[in-house]
Amino acid sequence: MYMGTYHDAWFGDVVISLKNGKQWFQSLRSPKLTGELFYYKNNTFIVKWTNRSFDADAYVTFQTDENQKPASINMKPISPLTDFSFDFQDLDLKRVSTEASTKQ
Repeated sequence: MYMGTYHDAWFGDVVISLKNGKQWFQSLRSPKLTGELFYYKNNTFIVKWTNRSFDADAYVTFQTDENQKPASINMKPISPLTDFSFDFQDLDLKRVSTEASTKQ
């Protein structure tokens, strides 16, 4: 349901796709920011980065439109100790495509 491409003017494109039956988050501009999405609750998932040295897992919350279709993503670090350079909360990721395979 959430698959597709989401865009932020500064961060670029993020692709939410299925890999081996699991949902994945992939930043195209920052390829090291990729990881599996784990369901948390409601429209919120946790992204666990493949690169575990980041120590910056984050909540990924999908916002829906009036038809309950995914429209955007809000993110925030799980831990208050996450380095400030992971400024996920500043991203404004808007859904631009329902195609999860674009640019991969």
